[in-house]
Amino acid sequence: MPGLDEVLHYLTGVFLLVRQKQDGFGWLDLTLRGLTRSFWAIVWCLPAFAVIWASWRLYYLGSMPAGTPAGVAFFVKLLVIDLAGWLLPLALLAAGARPLGYGKQLGVVVTASNWIAVPFAYAAAVPFAMTLLLPESAPFAGLLLYAVFGASVVLQFRLVWMCVGKQTLLAAAITAIFVLPPMIAGQELQRILGTLPA
Repeated sequence: MPGLDEVLHYLTGVFLLVRQKQDGFGWLDLTLRGLTRSFWAIVWCLPAFAVIWASWRLYYLGSMPAGTPAGVAFFVKLLVIDLAGWLLPLALLAAGARPLGYGKQLGVVVTASNWIAVPFAYAAAVPFAMTLLLPESAPFAGLLLYAVFGASVVLQFRLVWMCVGKQTLLAAAITAIFVLPPMIAGQELQRILGTLPA
C-alpha cells in the first residue's frame, strides 16, 4: 500500500495537471505498476467514506420507524454502493476506449482519476461531518455539498482534458462517464439494497 509520502507525491502531480501544468505527469507513476497501485486510493478514501456513511446512517434512522436495524450490514451495503460507483465508470471507459480512440490515454486517465478521488472524498466528507457534529447545520451543509460536487466536476474535467491531450469533447464525454453513471447506479443500488429511507 502506498504510504503518505507517495500519495502526496501523486497528489502534487494531480494538482499540477488540474492547473494545466504539463510537468504534472512527471509526478505520477504511469506504468502498469502505477496504474495498479492507484487503486489503493480506494483504501485511502475509507476514512472519508466512514464519515459519510455514519452521517447517512443517522439520516436514515431519523427517517425510519424506531427500532429499524442499521448495523454492520448497513455499512457493508454502503461500501458496495461506493465501490460500484468507483468501478463502474472505469469499466465503461475501458469498454469505450477502442471505439472512441483513447486507448493510449486510458491508463493515464484511470491513474490520475483514482488519485484525485482522494481529495474529492475528503472534501465531500466535510459537510457530512458537519451534520454529525452540528445537526442544525444541515441546510448549510447541503449547500456546501452541492458546491463540492460542482467543483469536483470542474476539476475532474480539467484533469481529464490534460490526460487526453487537451481534446475538449472527449474530455467532456469522459467526465460525464465519471459523473452520471455512478449517480444513476447509486440511486438504484440504494433502492435495491434498502439504504434509502422509505
